[in-house]
Amino acid sequence: MPVETTFAIVDAFTTEHPFSGNPAGVVVLDAYPDDAWMQGVANELHQAETAFLVPAQDPASFRLRWFTPVAEVALCGHATLASAHWLWESGTVPDGSTITFTTASGPLSAVRDGDQVVLDFPSVPAEPVPPSADLHADLRTALDGAVPVWTGITSNDDPGERNVLAVLETEAAVRGLAPDLQAVTRLPAGGLIVTAKTRTGGVVSRYFAPAYGIPEDPVTGSAHCTIGPYWQDQLGTTLLAEQASPRGGALRVDTGTAGRVHLSGTARTAVTGLIH
Repeated sequence: MPVETTFAIVDAFTTEHPFSGNPAGVVVLDAYPDDAWMQGVANELHQAETAFLVPAQDPASFRLRWFTPVAEVALCGHATLASAHWLWESGTVPDGSTITFTTASGPLSAVRDGDQVVLDFPSVPAEPVPPSADLHADLRTALDGAVPVWTGITSNDDPGERNVLAVLETEAAVRGLAPDLQAVTRLPAGGLIVTAKTRTGGVVSRYFAPAYGIPEDPVTGSAHCTIGPYWQDQLGTTLLAEQASPRGGALRVDTGTAGRVHLSGTARTAVTGLIH
Protein backbone atom coordinates (compact mmCIF):
# COMPACT_ATOMS: atom_id res chain seq x y z
CA MET A 1 0.00 0.00 0.00
CA PRO A 2 1.18 3.61 -0.49
CA VAL A 3 3.50 4.95 2.21
CA GLU A 4 2.59 8.60 1.73
CA THR A 5 -0.21 9.82 -0.53
CA THR A 6 -1.55 13.28 -1.37
CA PHE A 7 -5.26 13.88 -0.95
CA ALA A 8 -7.64 16.77 -1.48
CA ILE A 9 -11.07 17.59 -0.13
CA VAL A 10 -13.07 19.42 -2.78
CA ASP A 11 -16.47 21.07 -2.31
CA ALA A 12 -18.65 20.10 -5.30
CA PHE A 13 -21.88 21.68 -6.59
CA THR A 14 -21.10 24.80 -4.58
CA THR A 15 -23.12 27.99 -4.26
CA GLU A 16 -21.61 31.46 -4.04
CA HIS A 17 -20.98 30.89 -0.32
CA PRO A 18 -17.71 29.37 0.95
CA PHE A 19 -17.93 25.84 2.38
CA SER A 20 -21.15 25.09 0.54
CA GLY A 21 -21.85 22.12 -1.69
CA ASN A 22 -20.77 18.57 -0.92
CA PRO A 23 -17.18 17.88 0.15
CA ALA A 24 -15.52 14.81 -1.34
CA GLY A 25 -12.14 13.28 -0.76
CA VAL A 26 -9.99 12.79 -3.87
CA VAL A 27 -6.99 10.42 -3.89
CA VAL A 28 -4.92 9.80 -7.04
CA LEU A 29 -2.86 6.59 -6.96
CA ASP A 30 -0.44 4.80 -9.30
CA ALA A 31 -2.32 1.51 -8.80
CA TYR A 32 -5.15 0.33 -6.61
CA PRO A 33 -4.10 -1.00 -3.19
CA ASP A 34 -6.33 -3.49 -1.37
CA ASP A 35 -9.92 -2.47 -0.72
CA ALA A 36 -9.40 -2.41 3.05
CA TRP A 37 -6.86 0.42 2.71
CA MET A 38 -9.22 2.51 0.57
CA GLN A 39 -12.11 1.84 2.93
CA GLY A 40 -9.91 2.87 5.85
CA VAL A 41 -8.91 6.12 4.14
CA ALA A 42 -12.54 6.89 3.29
CA ASN A 43 -13.49 6.36 6.92
CA GLU A 44 -10.55 8.49 8.09
CA LEU A 45 -11.42 11.41 5.79
CA HIS A 46 -15.09 10.83 6.74
CA GLN A 47 -16.66 12.60 3.80
CA ALA A 48 -19.88 11.33 2.22
CA GLU A 49 -17.65 9.82 -0.50
CA THR A 50 -13.96 9.60 -1.26
CA ALA A 51 -12.88 9.03 -4.87
CA PHE A 52 -9.86 6.87 -5.70
CA LEU A 53 -8.37 7.34 -9.17
CA VAL A 54 -5.78 5.34 -11.09
CA PRO A 55 -4.46 6.47 -14.51
CA ALA A 56 -5.52 4.41 -17.52
CA GLN A 57 -3.76 4.25 -20.89
CA ASP A 58 -4.86 7.67 -22.16
CA PRO A 59 -3.33 10.67 -20.29
CA ALA A 60 -6.81 12.05 -19.53
CA SER A 61 -8.42 8.70 -18.72
CA PHE A 62 -8.75 7.22 -15.23
CA ARG A 63 -10.28 4.31 -13.41
CA LEU A 64 -12.52 5.63 -10.65
CA ARG A 65 -14.00 4.06 -7.52
CA TRP A 66 -16.01 5.67 -4.74
CA PHE A 67 -16.20 4.75 -1.03
CA THR A 68 -18.45 6.12 1.70
CA PRO A 69 -17.13 5.83 5.27
CA VAL A 70 -18.61 2.32 5.43
CA ALA A 71 -18.97 0.86 1.90
CA GLU A 72 -18.11 1.13 -1.79
CA VAL A 73 -20.85 2.55 -4.06
CA ALA A 74 -21.47 2.12 -7.77
CA LEU A 75 -22.16 5.77 -8.72
CA CYS A 76 -21.36 9.15 -7.17
CA GLY A 77 -21.83 12.51 -8.87
CA HIS A 78 -20.28 15.01 -6.49
CA ALA A 79 -17.06 13.00 -5.98
CA THR A 80 -16.71 12.66 -9.77
CA LEU A 81 -17.07 16.43 -10.21
CA ALA A 82 -14.56 16.92 -7.36
CA SER A 83 -12.16 14.50 -9.05
CA ALA A 84 -12.30 16.33 -12.39
CA HIS A 85 -11.79 19.68 -10.67
CA TRP A 86 -8.73 18.40 -8.77
CA LEU A 87 -7.19 16.70 -11.82
CA TRP A 88 -7.31 20.01 -13.71
CA GLU A 89 -6.33 22.23 -10.77
CA SER A 90 -3.38 20.03 -9.72
CA GLY A 91 -2.05 19.90 -13.30
CA THR A 92 -2.46 16.12 -13.48
CA VAL A 93 -4.53 16.70 -16.63
CA PRO A 94 -4.12 19.79 -18.86
CA ASP A 95 -6.80 22.40 -18.25
CA GLY A 96 -9.49 22.13 -20.91
CA SER A 97 -8.99 18.43 -21.61
CA THR A 98 -11.99 16.12 -21.59
CA ILE A 99 -11.54 13.61 -18.77
CA THR A 100 -12.96 10.09 -19.09
CA PHE A 101 -13.59 7.70 -16.21
CA THR A 102 -14.02 3.94 -16.21
CA THR A 103 -16.39 3.01 -13.37
CA ALA A 104 -18.75 0.34 -12.07
CA SER A 105 -21.55 2.32 -13.73
CA GLY A 106 -19.87 2.38 -17.13
CA PRO A 107 -17.94 5.17 -18.85
CA LEU A 108 -18.36 8.72 -17.52
CA SER A 109 -16.82 11.98 -18.68
CA ALA A 110 -16.21 15.54 -17.51
CA VAL A 111 -15.62 18.74 -19.50
CA ARG A 112 -15.29 22.40 -18.59
CA ASP A 113 -17.89 25.00 -19.60
CA GLY A 114 -16.63 28.31 -18.24
CA ASP A 115 -16.55 27.95 -14.46
CA GLN A 116 -18.85 24.91 -14.63
CA VAL A 117 -17.84 21.25 -14.72
CA VAL A 118 -20.24 19.21 -16.87
CA LEU A 119 -20.57 15.48 -16.12
CA ASP A 120 -22.00 12.94 -18.57
CA PHE A 121 -23.84 10.34 -16.46
CA PRO A 122 -26.32 7.52 -17.08
CA SER A 123 -30.03 8.20 -16.69
CA VAL A 124 -31.48 6.26 -13.72
CA PRO A 125 -35.28 6.69 -13.90
CA ALA A 126 -37.60 5.51 -11.14
CA GLU A 127 -40.57 3.27 -11.83
CA PRO A 128 -43.89 3.74 -9.97
CA VAL A 129 -44.15 1.54 -6.91
CA PRO A 130 -47.17 -0.83 -6.89
CA PRO A 131 -49.45 -0.35 -3.87
CA SER A 132 -47.85 -1.96 -0.83
CA ALA A 133 -49.19 -1.37 2.66
CA ASP A 134 -45.86 -2.16 4.32
CA LEU A 135 -43.79 0.03 2.01
CA HIS A 136 -46.12 3.01 2.22
CA ALA A 137 -46.40 2.69 6.00
CA ASP A 138 -42.60 2.71 6.32
CA LEU A 139 -42.36 5.57 3.85
CA ARG A 140 -44.90 7.71 5.73
CA THR A 141 -42.99 7.05 8.94
CA ALA A 142 -39.70 7.93 7.21
CA LEU A 143 -41.27 11.15 5.90
CA ASP A 144 -42.50 12.14 9.38
CA GLY A 145 -46.12 11.65 8.33
CA ALA A 146 -45.92 13.41 4.95
CA VAL A 147 -47.84 11.73 2.12
CA PRO A 148 -46.02 11.69 -1.24
CA VAL A 149 -47.97 12.57 -4.37
CA TRP A 150 -45.85 10.04 -6.32
CA THR A 151 -43.52 7.27 -5.24
CA GLY A 152 -41.05 5.35 -7.39
CA ILE A 153 -38.00 3.18 -7.00
CA THR A 154 -34.96 2.82 -9.22
CA SER A 155 -34.29 -0.64 -10.61
CA ASN A 156 -31.12 -2.39 -9.56
CA ASP A 157 -30.36 -5.94 -8.49
CA ASP A 158 -28.56 -4.67 -5.39
CA PRO A 159 -30.99 -3.05 -2.90
CA GLY A 160 -28.12 -0.94 -1.59
CA GLU A 161 -27.80 0.73 -4.99
CA ARG A 162 -31.53 1.43 -5.33
CA ASN A 163 -33.24 4.63 -4.26
CA VAL A 164 -36.83 5.40 -3.36
CA LEU A 165 -38.06 8.64 -4.98
CA ALA A 166 -40.78 10.46 -3.02
CA VAL A 167 -42.38 13.52 -4.66
CA LEU A 168 -43.97 15.93 -2.18
CA GLU A 169 -46.64 18.55 -2.81
CA THR A 170 -44.61 21.66 -1.94
CA GLU A 171 -41.04 22.81 -1.64
CA ALA A 172 -41.79 23.86 1.96
CA ALA A 173 -42.54 20.23 2.79
CA VAL A 174 -39.13 19.21 1.40
CA ARG A 175 -37.25 21.98 3.18
CA GLY A 176 -38.95 21.36 6.52
CA LEU A 177 -38.73 17.57 6.46
CA ALA A 178 -37.34 15.90 9.59
CA PRO A 179 -37.16 12.26 8.48
CA ASP A 180 -37.16 9.22 10.72
CA LEU A 181 -33.78 7.80 9.72
CA GLN A 182 -34.44 4.40 11.29
CA ALA A 183 -37.52 4.09 9.09
CA VAL A 184 -35.42 5.11 6.08
CA THR A 185 -33.17 2.10 6.71
CA ARG A 186 -36.24 -0.19 6.51
CA LEU A 187 -37.07 0.92 2.98
CA PRO A 188 -36.20 -1.58 0.20
CA ALA A 189 -33.40 0.65 -1.06
CA GLY A 190 -30.14 2.19 0.04
CA GLY A 191 -31.36 5.79 -0.08
CA LEU A 192 -34.38 8.09 -0.06
CA ILE A 193 -34.70 10.99 -2.53
CA VAL A 194 -37.32 13.62 -1.67
CA THR A 195 -38.20 16.30 -4.23
CA ALA A 196 -40.75 18.96 -5.20
CA LYS A 197 -41.18 21.78 -7.69
CA THR A 198 -40.16 25.26 -6.58
CA ARG A 199 -42.17 28.44 -7.04
CA THR A 200 -39.57 29.70 -9.50
CA GLY A 201 -39.92 26.72 -11.87
CA GLY A 202 -36.95 24.69 -10.70
CA VAL A 203 -36.76 21.70 -8.37
CA VAL A 204 -35.63 21.20 -4.80
CA SER A 205 -34.51 17.94 -3.22
CA ARG A 206 -32.93 16.25 -0.23
CA TYR A 207 -31.24 12.85 0.04
CA PHE A 208 -30.91 10.46 2.98
CA ALA A 209 -28.81 7.24 3.08
CA PRO A 210 -28.17 6.30 6.73
CA ALA A 211 -27.45 2.67 5.79
CA TYR A 212 -24.36 3.96 3.96
CA GLY A 213 -23.20 6.16 6.83
CA ILE A 214 -24.79 9.27 5.26
CA PRO A 215 -27.69 10.55 7.41
CA GLU A 216 -28.22 13.43 4.97
CA ASP A 217 -26.06 14.06 1.91
CA PRO A 218 -25.30 17.75 1.27
CA VAL A 219 -25.61 17.52 -2.56
CA THR A 220 -26.16 14.28 -4.48
CA GLY A 221 -25.29 14.28 -8.17
CA SER A 222 -26.38 10.68 -8.74
CA ALA A 223 -29.83 11.37 -7.24
CA HIS A 224 -30.39 13.93 -10.01
CA CYS A 225 -29.95 11.13 -12.55
CA THR A 226 -33.36 10.08 -11.19
CA ILE A 227 -34.81 13.53 -10.38
CA GLY A 228 -34.17 14.89 -13.90
CA PRO A 229 -35.98 12.08 -15.78
CA TYR A 230 -38.96 12.34 -13.40
CA TRP A 231 -39.49 16.09 -13.88
CA GLN A 232 -38.65 16.42 -17.59
CA ASP A 233 -42.22 15.85 -18.82
CA GLN A 234 -43.54 18.62 -16.55
CA LEU A 235 -40.63 21.08 -16.50
CA GLY A 236 -38.57 20.35 -19.63
CA THR A 237 -35.21 18.77 -20.22
CA THR A 238 -33.13 21.51 -18.53
CA LEU A 239 -33.68 22.04 -14.82
CA LEU A 240 -32.15 24.32 -12.22
CA ALA A 241 -31.89 22.23 -9.09
CA GLU A 242 -31.22 23.06 -5.46
CA GLN A 243 -30.42 20.53 -2.75
CA ALA A 244 -31.78 22.01 0.46
CA SER A 245 -29.36 20.44 2.94
CA PRO A 246 -27.86 22.57 5.72
CA ARG A 247 -24.76 23.23 3.53
CA GLY A 248 -26.83 23.78 0.39
CA GLY A 249 -25.85 23.17 -3.19
CA ALA A 250 -26.84 23.98 -6.77
CA LEU A 251 -26.61 22.24 -10.12
CA ARG A 252 -28.06 22.25 -13.63
CA VAL A 253 -29.61 19.01 -14.90
CA ASP A 254 -29.98 18.33 -18.64
CA THR A 255 -31.85 15.22 -19.80
CA GLY A 256 -31.94 16.10 -23.50
CA THR A 257 -29.68 13.19 -24.55
CA ALA A 258 -31.47 9.84 -24.56
CA GLY A 259 -30.27 7.57 -21.78
CA ARG A 260 -27.90 10.17 -20.35
CA VAL A 261 -28.04 13.02 -17.84
CA HIS A 262 -25.65 15.99 -17.91
CA LEU A 263 -24.95 17.43 -14.45
CA SER A 264 -23.28 20.85 -14.23
CA GLY A 265 -21.86 22.61 -11.20
CA THR A 266 -18.89 24.43 -9.72
CA ALA A 267 -16.23 23.23 -7.28
CA ARG A 268 -13.63 24.63 -4.88
CA THR A 269 -10.66 22.90 -3.26
CA ALA A 270 -11.03 23.26 0.50
CA VAL A 271 -8.24 21.10 1.98
CA THR A 272 -5.08 19.36 0.79
CA GLY A 273 -2.82 17.08 2.78
CA LEU A 274 -0.91 13.82 3.09
CA ILE A 275 -2.05 10.37 4.11
CA HIS A 276 0.79 8.74 6.09
